Amino acid sequence: MSYHINLGQWNQIFAVPAAVVDRHLKLASEAQVKVLLYLLRHAGEEIADDQVAKAVGASAEEVRNAVDFWIERGLLCADKGVLTPAADTQPVSAAEPPAKPAEEQKHTAVSRAVRPDSAYVSKRIKEDGILAGLMEEAQSVMRKPLSPGDTATLVMLYDTFGLPCEVIALLLHHLSETGSANMRAVERVGISWSDNGVSSIEDAEREIEKISSSREAWGRVSMMLGLRNAGRPTQAQLANADRWLNEWRFSDEMIIEAYERCVNTKGEYSMSYINAILKKWYEKRIFSLDSLKEYESRPSAAKSAKKQNKKGSVFSSDGASFDISKYEKQSLFDD
Repeated sequence: MSYHINLGQWNQIFAVPAAVVDRHLKLASEAQVKVLLYLLRHAGEEIADDQVAKAVGASAEEVRNAVDFWIERGLLCADKGVLTPAADTQPVSAAEPPAKPAEEQKHTAVSRAVRPDSAYVSKRIKEDGILAGLMEEAQSVMRKPLSPGDTATLVMLYDTFGLPCEVIALLLHHLSETGSANMRAVERVGISWSDNGVSSIEDAEREIEKISSSREAWGRVSMMLGLRNAGRPTQAQLANADRWLNEWRFSDEMIIEAYERCVNTKGEYSMSYINAILKKWYEKRIFSLDSLKEYESRPSAAKSAKKQNKKGSVFSSDGASFDISKYEKQSLFDD
């Protein structure tokens, strides 16, 4: 199947309808957004679904599903194989810009991929009282005058990444309470929230609850492994601890067992190696030392256990060994 999208005056520019961000962004998947952007970029051309699939890193079926999604959402219309903009997304003359409610104008993203310059920041603070209030709140929370870079970061989160001021303020208070109220952390977490579709206080509170849960999990893991003085946890440490305790539901004794096997095999602590061991146990549904002992006493497992003399080699349920050091390198999280 081929696609031909005729956007009229849109053909000469790479435009994205505001409705994509205003109404559909939270529901659209990554593949659906990529397909739409690719089609808009190649407006006026005859494009096969396999060509789109190759360009965006998706399957042809995912491309077809993405096109159907935008048709179902009322953004595009299909007529005899030609895609056209729906009536309420057609561009209008520059001389007659559409009127927007004040609330909608307040959070319109600007075309900036980096921090705005000082002139832009000053202009935005003067014209938006809510944004000016955020600057005062940030200065109070951080207990220091904001630098030009600090104010630019907050404006960027508000304008470019679409975080409401009340959400940014909540983020500032949360990081202050955890001792991480520096602007690099504010920027990193703020962008992450934007990527996760955070658009309200309720959404932000759920994100904070997840962060707190991960920190509690790391505190428990670091204590059981004797890592209490390891300093501030990294994102990888938080993610792994959260996975082991909150997602995979391993007991302390199983995590300690994986740790001891890691040290005995490698001669040192390696979080990614421990993660590889626990992932294998999780896939085999082994959640207790008794289950592990029973599993390893099976004839097929006992036979393969002889291969453990080779550094990093463990066995699978069918008796075949695998190289856990190679498996470890495939982990998404490093120490």
